[in-house]
Amino acid sequence: MVSEWPLPLQVIGWALRDWWDDWVNMAVINLLWWLCWLTVALGPPATFGLYYVTNQLAQGKSLGPKGLLEGGRRYFGLSWLWFLLNLAVVLVWGANYFFYASLDAAWAGFLQAFFLLLGLAWLLVQFYALPYLMEQEQKQLRLALRNGFLTALAAPGYTLVVAGVAAAITVISISTVVPLFLGGPCLLAALANRAVRERMEAYGVRDREARRQE
Repeated sequence: MVSEWPLPLQVIGWALRDWWDDWVNMAVINLLWWLCWLTVALGPPATFGLYYVTNQLAQGKSLGPKGLLEGGRRYFGLSWLWFLLNLAVVLVWGANYFFYASLDAAWAGFLQAFFLLLGLAWLLVQFYALPYLMEQEQKQLRLALRNGFLTALAAPGYTLVVAGVAAAITVISISTVVPLFLGGPCLLAALANRAVRERMEAYGVRDREARRQE
């Protein structure tokens, strides 16, 4: 049994340190990320570029804004597959959730709650998915989603703490606006990357990879 405490607090501290030590680059990358989403077409590649930069940052490599371009170019096709998949999930989820919300029946409330839980579960899987994709030798979205699901299932306490902090950062960033533009998404990506890297260490993934290469 892998201990989950106080590892979430350590992971949060590591992510904050990564973000703070490279704060100027984080602010620039975050601004570029927002500008890319204004074009829509460049939004998904920019998101993958942002996760690529923060993944490298967790390994002690500061790529700066050029890393955003490099990562976006490297994962352009895959990023759009990820975006379309999430768009489809949101549309299906929204149609079901609001349909049952419109029904005046007791059983409809239970189904609405069920879809709400499904939506939250999907967000938890997404929290891990892109960092796993950056770490995998096989750059397969299906595998990244599977790894994200299994991690959330294997370490629920760890996941709830780390994802809870991510949710708090999101709420604060949206409500105060300024942090959202100065580095909120970068901080979330840094936290997710650190969380995944720690879980890979905790479950011995690194050791198995090293033995395969010997």
